[in-house]
Amino acid sequence: MDNISREALWEERVAQWRASGQSQRAFALQRGLPVSQMGYWVRRLGRKPAAALLPVSVKPALTAAPGLTLRSPGGWSVALPAGTSAAWLADLLRAL
Repeated sequence: MDNISREALWEERVAQWRASGQSQRAFALQRGLPVSQMGYWVRRLGRKPAAALLPVSVKPALTAAPGLTLRSPGGWSVALPAGTSAAWLADLLRAL
């Protein structure tokens, strides 16, 4: 059996195993296949790139605006939550 035929045969066996719902071991033993070869082909065929494209929808991320932290050269800092009023912040800065 040439390599292409062998790979096609194992592709079919792996597809049957996936559809069976059985463990690899149970599937292989039930059909008289070597358990180690079953594992080898599942790993080998699992590395092949997928041939089909899957539909994808992209939605914008809903992220909250980050808060604001004011740090002075003297070492103090003030952490303000997101949504802090600009007028309140202006009053705070004038008071400092």
